[in-house]
Amino acid sequence: MERLNKFLAHAGIASRRKCDLLIKEGKVTVNGQLITNPGEKIRGEEIIEVEGRIVEKRGELVYIQLYKPRDYLTTLSDPRGRQTVVELLSGVTTRVFPVGRLDSESEGLLLFTNDGALSYFLTHPRFEVEKKYLVYVEGKLKETELSLLKKGVVVKNIFYHIRQGEIKEVSSNCSIVEVTLAEGKKHEIRIMFDYLGHPVLRLIRISMGPLSLDKNLLPGKWRYLSDKEIQLLRKYKEEKLGR
Repeated sequence: MERLNKFLAHAGIASRRKCDLLIKEGKVTVNGQLITNPGEKIRGEEIIEVEGRIVEKRGELVYIQLYKPRDYLTTLSDPRGRQTVVELLSGVTTRVFPVGRLDSESEGLLLFTNDGALSYFLTHPRFEVEKKYLVYVEGKLKETELSLLKKGVVVKNIFYHIRQGEIKEVSSNCSIVEVTLAEGKKHEIRIMFDYLGHPVLRLIRISMGPLSLDKNLLPGKWRYLSDKEIQLLRKYKEEKLGR
């Protein structure tokens, strides 16, 4: 059994909040009977109509997080026979797609799903979904240099900047910094730190929106998202879109 408002939201009718309104406004029927209680329990086998149109039940939505290791391409296939992230999803029978990209040398959180609306939201620059990275760079990084990246730099006529940055550790030949971005230009972190004279040694994505990389996942391993994580993503999307 499932709540009517949840069923409609999963079917792609609208956000959960909007589905609540549609039901309360008397625009939803179940087997021909008008239902005004969003929490009405249904089996999912009924004929459900919204404003006279039958709702087709969407196939099961799947959400997976993978710890992408280095030297894997974020693509479904490669004509040159190089390793791809899809090869790591052993046991996943549903066709899912990577959300956004991590270049071959980068690692960390990579989300897979068949939820096209969520994927679009998380990756389109206009929604400014924040992504955090742990970046290992060569040399001793200074606060003044990090401040410069917050203001922004121009490289080959392209403007780059970070939304936030925090130096976590500095040693004689390496610095570790946490960086937050909200755009998604190609290779932007590597370009910015190259500009400063601190080439990137290691780059790990640790979060995307409200979703964080599972610290128990080893490189190359994956797991399904929990119901709590899925709800966090949906709530984050609704809040961002003002629904």
